[in-house]
Amino acid sequence: MFTTKTTFKEIREVKELAPVFPYLIWSMQPGGHEDIKDENCLEDVQAKNPTWQASDMAYGLNRLLEIAREEGEYLFDVYSVEERKEDSGKEHVKLIYFPAQGSQRFIILAAGGGYGAVCSLAEAFPVAARLNELGIPVFCLNYRIGGPALFPKPMDDLAAAYRFIRDHAESFKVDPGTYAVGGFSAGGHLAAAWGTKELGFRKYQLPAPEVLLLDYPMIALWRTVRQLPEPYQKMMLQGYLGEQYSEEQTSPYNIDENIDADYPSVYLIQAEDDPIVPFWNAQDMVKVLKEYQIPYRFEHPVSGGHGYGLGSGTKAEGWIERAAGYWNSLTLER
Repeated sequence: MFTTKTTFKEIREVKELAPVFPYLIWSMQPGGHEDIKDENCLEDVQAKNPTWQASDMAYGLNRLLEIAREEGEYLFDVYSVEERKEDSGKEHVKLIYFPAQGSQRFIILAAGGGYGAVCSLAEAFPVAARLNELGIPVFCLNYRIGGPALFPKPMDDLAAAYRFIRDHAESFKVDPGTYAVGGFSAGGHLAAAWGTKELGFRKYQLPAPEVLLLDYPMIALWRTVRQLPEPYQKMMLQGYLGEQYSEEQTSPYNIDENIDADYPSVYLIQAEDDPIVPFWNAQDMVKVLKEYQIPYRFEHPVSGGHGYGLGSGTKAEGWIERAAGYWNSLTLER
């Protein structure tokens, strides 16, 4: 049983979780993400990242350990052996499966990390555990990160992940026609891109999701990055688009500019005091959703910051239950 005082050395030594250990916080840094050090415990991670609740991280890990012991296999390669040989970057594109009884609907979750990390430990895993309690199966996606010229690889990974789930739907006991996509921060940008014609399900000729669940997502890429200090702007835009980036190149990745009448329904939540992604990202998205009469629900707690995942102890607490309720309401309306 993991607690807030469990160290990463103790987690790493649990044999059932050895395969997933590198993907707790996936990073291309030598030696892994700076927070994942043997001597650190979950409380240490929260001390450095105050919105990452240690109790929520322990909750997600305990659910994952339960799955590992009951189900055995829970970590899946998205790409085939041949595809991984052709492109070594695809080696770490994984799905971490959180099964649940009660529904064939499922959701693919993408944690955030600025497209330089995938912080599933703090964001996707706790939310997946709670969705399991609500009877919803979850697949947490570990997508490609880093650069230069990363885009549109994460979008390709999301499409490949859906195809993998569809092709194994019988063994996963899910219905590939009834699903949602959700994400946090950069993962929220990835999930939001899934609704656009140029980057999403239509590009890949796949079924539309029933809803997108977006937690403090980056929406307007160009304007969001441009508000950062100059060195960070250059680093991020080169990472996303390549050495010779331009404002024009960012156009497909500015979600608010690419919403149309066929965009999926949206549940959107962002704290008004978000210090990382400016709050106007959510406001601008809502304006366009209204313009195209896309069904949506928008929550904007006055506080909560950025990166809170499940939101325990914040004004956002309970958002995932409300989001699931909204998804249910959309199903009932059909």
